Amino acid sequence: MLMRLFHSLRLEVSQNRLARWINSNSIYERVRPRGWEPEVLDCLCNGNWDGPVWDVGAAFGRHAYRVARRHRVYAFEPNLNTLQFLAYNLRAAADVVIVPCALTADGKPITGTYHADFMVPPTGPRVATISIAEALQKFGRPGVIKLDIEGGEYELLNSAHLIGLTLLIEWHHEIPRQLGHWDVRTIDATHSLLTPKPR
Repeated sequence: MLMRLFHSLRLEVSQNRLARWINSNSIYERVRPRGWEPEVLDCLCNGNWDGPVWDVGAAFGRHAYRVARRHRVYAFEPNLNTLQFLAYNLRAAADVVIVPCALTADGKPITGTYHADFMVPPTGPRVATISIAEALQKFGRPGVIKLDIEGGEYELLNSAHLIGLTLLIEWHHEIPRQLGHWDVRTIDATHSLLTPKPR
């Protein structure tokens, strides 16, 4: 509860220079040199990916900022409040493309949010999304897709467009131990690396 309150307060003062400084990746890197999710960050940075990293649910760009030192990154983020921090934090990252949309199976608009706390249910307004098929056509085949979309990863896994792609997923509910099209390797308590099974 205290963390949620802190998170909400620091975003409410987004026009404040102190808030931008507190939320900056350079400060965050000093406070957490191994990152918030060290195993995930290590996997993304040190993977031998055959293509760019798609950071879906990029939030403030904590992963994208560091991963971009080794790989090209497409940072997908639909939260209208978070986008300003993402842009500020990645302003000097030449190898990052910010995609201000959610990644969805069908590309239809969804209820977004401008709320400071991105963990609360969406508050509106409606926002555009990009379908997996459109993203593949526009950005090419990724080396890995990191999915951290607050429970939406389960629906995306039903898309045939993801078959054959490597995924790094943060599970927000149950953690599957087996999946039909992927081999599942545990990264940490809430993350799995899904690698395509040979056909």
